[in-house]
Amino acid sequence: MLCTLLLAVGEVRAQQTDTTVVPGQSGYRDEVPEVLKKLARQYRQQVETDSIQKENGTSLVEGTLLNNLVMDNTLSNIGRDFYAYFYENWDPPQTDQHFTLYINEKPSPGIGNMVMIRINYERIFTGRLVPRQETLEALADQAIARAVSYIANYEQIRQQLEGEDMQGTGIY
Repeated sequence: MLCTLLLAVGEVRAQQTDTTVVPGQSGYRDEVPEVLKKLARQYRQQVETDSIQKENGTSLVEGTLLNNLVMDNTLSNIGRDFYAYFYENWDPPQTDQHFTLYINEKPSPGIGNMVMIRINYERIFTGRLVPRQETLEALADQAIARAVSYIANYEQIRQQLEGEDMQGTGIY
């Protein structure tokens, strides 16, 4: 019974027509969509750029990493306004440190929600969002100053810890 079923399936497959299309047959489109042409050009340009960078010895990884991101995790319109003002005025300090800045909003009872700013998951700022524009902008300016200060101090502390007087086993 099983052999008969397998033979029947094989005969059906053998009777199916070939649906592949080759150049010269009807139904074959010689033209390539413009989108694919553009994609192919961009790919070739990127390959050339990468090969030039590789020959020059520059790092390919530096340009491809996502560095110094500002993530919006706000919940309300006031939180989004805070994020928008923060992001418009945010100018990250020039360091070799890579960081991600998170702006989180937490509902709280009373007037306004709480906003928390974290850099690489370490909380650096907490404030209460109120629905007045000038207060919101002042709060965002404080948060920007605190974030810039944190990043600058982190770099300084790291340099101090890597100094010559901090090397060794720690045993007197």
